[in-house]
Amino acid sequence: MNAADSLFSLAVPLGRFLGTRLRVSALMLVVVLAVVWRVQTITTSLMFAAVLFLSVYLHEITHLWLTHRTKLRCPERILWPFGGMFGEAPKSTHSIVSLAGPGVNLVLAVAAASQLESRTEILTLLNPASCWQGLQSDSMMILLLRICLVVNAVIAAGNLIPVRPLAAGYVLQSLLLHRFSKIESHDMLLRSGLVLSIFGLLAGFVFDLSGLAALSAFLLLLHVQEAVQWFEPPESGRAFNGYAYSDSYTDPGHAEGSPDEFSEEVDDITGSVIDRWKNRRESERDLRESDLEQREHDELDRVLGKLHILGRDALSIAELNLLNRVSARLRQKNH
Repeated sequence: MNAADSLFSLAVPLGRFLGTRLRVSALMLVVVLAVVWRVQTITTSLMFAAVLFLSVYLHEITHLWLTHRTKLRCPERILWPFGGMFGEAPKSTHSIVSLAGPGVNLVLAVAAASQLESRTEILTLLNPASCWQGLQSDSMMILLLRICLVVNAVIAAGNLIPVRPLAAGYVLQSLLLHRFSKIESHDMLLRSGLVLSIFGLLAGFVFDLSGLAALSAFLLLLHVQEAVQWFEPPESGRAFNGYAYSDSYTDPGHAEGSPDEFSEEVDDITGSVIDRWKNRRESERDLRESDLEQREHDELDRVLGKLHILGRDALSIAELNLLNRVSARLRQKNH
């Protein structure tokens, strides 16, 4: 799932690791502020913030190290409380790479639990209804171990939810791509993400689990935004302008106006930082839409061949949705 154009892309640069840009999402600060409000203790809040950041950072560099070893490309990652989101959606993922991060958090949680005194204490910390009450301690070391156990157990367990951008969601994506086309896989992931997010939100309210409700609300908003972009046909004018710009760039014979006029236009574009930023964003958006349209064309050829041979009853829901989107786009162009 691409976080670059989402509602949650507000992040500050952290640096690079193995060629990947790292940024820290503002959601990290939101979680820390929620903990401050819940525990109302500065010491506990500061320790929680430090443990959360280090746990997420170890989670993410494990992902990136294995990504580098498996020759996969990852230009940017955005750190959020459950690991990392892709700044740019990947073309392929690997199940082992996806599960490596939660595996590190599980190891840290087990290591912290092994240093605690009693089984009852561990069960109290792992119980969502009693973890906050069992967190406090007069000993700084015991408090640190309890926070480490709670934070890493939550990160490891949360990443087992089969919804992107969580780790299990990308494992499910890899499994679906082995059996279905990219469009069918994307459609099933999006629909299942919406259903599970709504279910988690309801469960959080019913069982009074504020953390589950907050996570489900975040995932629901993320999937709703993606659903709007996925099910609505793209603006035909913008896609056409993208192709026209490409043609004029590669073929000087199509360029209009004198060199002086062209220079004046370039000066107007480069004269303002805001204009340059808008121009770059629009170009990147046009490229993504062009790539999506090309993939839809390829998938449409396959679906039309299947329709011609086997008939409409043989088409899946995703294939019917594809035909409806293309039909809507063509009607929009005709009008």
